[in-house]
Amino acid sequence: MSRELRSLLLHLLLGAVIALLVFGGLAAAGLRMALPTLLAAGLAGGAAIWLLRLEPSRADQLDTPPLDLDVDYALPHGQDIRVRRLEDMIYGAQPNRRMTARTLARTLAEIAQERALGPQAAPLSPPLQDLIDRARHEDPEAAPIQAIDRRTLHRHLRELANR
Repeated sequence: MSRELRSLLLHLLLGAVIALLVFGGLAAAGLRMALPTLLAAGLAGGAAIWLLRLEPSRADQLDTPPLDLDVDYALPHGQDIRVRRLEDMIYGAQPNRRMTARTLARTLAEIAQERALGPQAAPLSPPLQDLIDRARHEDPEAAPIQAIDRRTLHRHLRELANR
């Protein structure tokens, strides 16, 4: 039996004994009170005293970990400043921000153009080629570009990263 449970039982027993003593004292004085009410009050009092005396366990002092200021801690390509800037621009790619879906598509077109310089560059998939063609179009209203969701962007980036 744990120490806390033993302590609780002791406090409940002490509360019941005090309730019986009060009942006996009231009966000796000629006053009558219901025994179950006094026992319930004694048990509740014993439990309340036990709760008040119970010391909660304290957590160890937690120190914050040292701040790692290296840019390469999260991603292996974190040292490339172009990749970090592109990630920052992609994160902000919304209609009224500095990078829209069209400028994101143009950035993907620049990456595809660099990729095409490689001797073993495979042809681009039709959806990516269509996106790049729409981005290069002069009139934005003639070739609208819908918002690029995260899944499509990752698929295009994986395709452009494959050698």
